[in-house]
Formats: sequence, structure tokens, C-alpha cells
Amino acid sequence: MMTDQGQVNTHLLVVDSIKKHFPIKSTSGEDGKWLKAVDGINFEVNNNSVFAIVGESGCGKSTVARMILKLLKPTEGRILFKGENIDGFSGVRLKCFRRSVQIVFQDPFASLNPRMRVIDTLSEPLKIHKILPGNDIKGRVVQLLEQVGLSNDALYRYPHEFSGGQRQRICIARALALSPELIIADEPLSALDVSIQAQILNLFHEIRKTSAIAFILISHDLRVVRYFSDEVAVMHSGKIVEQAKTEDLFNSPGHPYTKLLLSSAPKLKYSRQ
Repeated sequence: MMTDQGQVNTHLLVVDSIKKHFPIKSTSGEDGKWLKAVDGINFEVNNNSVFAIVGESGCGKSTVARMILKLLKPTEGRILFKGENIDGFSGVRLKCFRRSVQIVFQDPFASLNPRMRVIDTLSEPLKIHKILPGNDIKGRVVQLLEQVGLSNDALYRYPHEFSGGQRQRICIARALALSPELIIADEPLSALDVSIQAQILNLFHEIRKTSAIAFILISHDLRVVRYFSDEVAVMHSGKIVEQAKTEDLFNSPGHPYTKLLLSSAPKLKYSRQ
């Protein structure tokens, strides 16, 4: 794969010196000050890998996700997907990008339309992207439900009829519907009961074992990050202050902020299967 500068690129995603600054008005109504939500960060995500971004609330993690999803335009820098700058995507190319990069949100209830049955929610992306003939769509929806541990009894039910964990499974099924190459999981467990978190995390782990999907995991929970990720970037005040392979970072943190996060984290409760 060639980049837009003619260089060979082996990464699925490259985040190159991106910044996102928001204008702040003073109490007098004057402009001129800026909130540096993301202030010049770099990282790469390879195929079939899990890259985690950790840090406290307000450090810029979700802003990074929104820029990768092309929901926010960076103030500076580039985001390359399979060697191409996503800033130039439009029309058919943008539609292909939307199909290839999916997201699982923090709140599974808020991200599901309460007026849509499960079969309609999971059919919608298949119809929009014309993935399958109409007669095959229901069968694909049933497969997606089975993949996330739900039966076809769920087909004609509405979101309010499910538990929080079941709703998150439906959201994961929706993300899988288009066979994406990258899933961004933005705090996917934080709205769930602790007893359910491990089940959903194991589901992510199973998806990873049975597919070539790469993940960007955004989380403040270091237990989850250690269980699921291959590489970790620690964000603080809009910057990446440390980045390393997961076990290296947990066994030998270098930055004082990383050490503070690790010292304050509960002991790991999840174990790899």
C-alpha cells in the first residue's frame, strides 16, 4: 500500500501529528484563547491488533476517536487509512470508509433507536450499503445475533426489552454487520454492571480470535486494557505521554503519570483465555 507521499505503508491506520483545538470565549465575549483537546499525537494501528488509548476523563481520548471516524476535522495533522488521507474522502470512497470503520459506543441504550426492532436495526446498514439481496438479509441478521450470543428470539423485540449487556451485544452485532476492518470501542464497558463487563470483554476477545478485525479501545479502566490490548498509549492533557507494548507498560512504566494511573488502579480481575 502506498501513502499519499509515495511511501510504502504497512499500517491499517496512521495518526500523524493530529491536533484539535477549540476556540474559547472569555467572559467578556472576546476570542483568542484555545482549548487544546488534542495537541499533536502520533500512533499506528496494524491489522488484527488492539491499540488502547487510556487516560482520565477530559484528556482527549474521545476527541481522537471522533477525528478517526471523520466526525471532527483535525486542526492540524493527517489520518491515513490504508495509506490514504481520510480528509480527502468523499462520495463512494467515503461510503467505503464508513463501512470499513465502525464504532461501539459507551451507552448501548442511547445508541439504539428505541422505535426500531432488532431486525430493523441490524438490517439497516446491510440495506444502506447493499451488502446482500433482500431475501438474504434476515439470515445474516440471525447469524450476527448468534455471533454475539443472542438467539433469534430477539429479532422482533425493542431495545427497552433487553438488559444493558444484551443491548451492548446488539450494538456489537451492528458494528460487525458490514464486516469492518477496524472497530473503535469507546468506553464500551463503563455503562455496564461489573458482572456483565467480563462477559462483553470475553465477547470482544472471541471476535478478535475469529476475525481479522483491528480494534482501538478507548478506556480509563486499566484492567480492561491489560486483558485486551497489544499496545497502549497513555494520554494526559491532549498529549500521549507514554506508549508501549501492553505488558512492557504494565511491568515497567516510564512516565510519572503512567505510574500514578497504575498505582491507583484496582487489581486485574480479568484473565486471558
